[in-house]
Amino acid sequence: MNKKGIILILITAFVALSSFAQGRKELRFNEIMTQNDSSYVDQYGRHPAWVEIFNRSYGTVGMEQMFISNRPIDLSNIGNLKPKDYLNDFAAKHPDICYEIPRGDKDTHVAPREHVIFFADGNTAAGSLHLSFKLLPGKENALYLYDVNGDLVDMVVVPANLPANNSYALIEDGASTLQDGKFNPSCWKIFNGTGDDSAITPGKFNKRVVNENIEKFHKHDSHGGIITLTAMGIVFSALFLLFILFYLFGLANKASEKNVEPAPVKLADIKSDDSDANTDDEAIAAICLALYQHLNAHDTESGVLTFNRNSNTAWSSKANLMRELPVRK
Repeated sequence: MNKKGIILILITAFVALSSFAQGRKELRFNEIMTQNDSSYVDQYGRHPAWVEIFNRSYGTVGMEQMFISNRPIDLSNIGNLKPKDYLNDFAAKHPDICYEIPRGDKDTHVAPREHVIFFADGNTAAGSLHLSFKLLPGKENALYLYDVNGDLVDMVVVPANLPANNSYALIEDGASTLQDGKFNPSCWKIFNGTGDDSAITPGKFNKRVVNENIEKFHKHDSHGGIITLTAMGIVFSALFLLFILFYLFGLANKASEKNVEPAPVKLADIKSDDSDANTDDEAIAAICLALYQHLNAHDTESGVLTFNRNSNTAWSSKANLMRELPVRK
């Protein structure tokens, strides 16, 4: 491989890794419930505490080998170790503090502008979306999301006064709450599920998405009269346009019929020319035969069907028509 090919491969790999890392930086803690008595259930029908993470980017983000921790992890004094190796070792030794998201599970791949829910039940055997630690109701709970290279992607501090079956959620999905590495609680509020503005929405948007055009129609055309007239006008306009097109097509077709070639001359309509008394009869016969073959005329016997008998068919074989009598033995 030449030098240009190697450089191109390196540039492509660098861009791909950069975009992959950039996508992970767009993950955000979005909604948390520390005491779940009758709300969202897991795949086993249980009601564990849950943590919702939102992918605010427009590309799919794989969360494998990211880390979710309930305490900050100091990576300043790890010596010559790589952050990835240190976090792997830390998560293995302290599962009650840090959870490493495993590889090979499609559920950890978050689609664009979608949510993923992790259950904080301390039961990793239940699946990749079950954290190795629990959230403590009635106490302050902090959550930290680390990338594989040790970068802090996001964090949240859930207040201790969060009631049971209430969630602590972002007012605007995917909003940035980190300011100079510190948590900003002004973007969060407690949702109690009593109305649209405080609905508990695991796996969905916290704030109802409003279509401005629909809201305008609801405001200016509450009964739907304008949209009905508009739709009918479009339909009838399209039908009128089709009528004009078919009418013009008919006129063009009639005009083209005037230029059609005349019908072929029948053999019976051909009259001999007696001006030349010396015309050879064989020449006349040859001309008539040529006209017959060319015009496919049947002379005066038009309408007569001719059948050519085929003596080799089974219908004309008497042997095939006779029944074979059984032979007595």
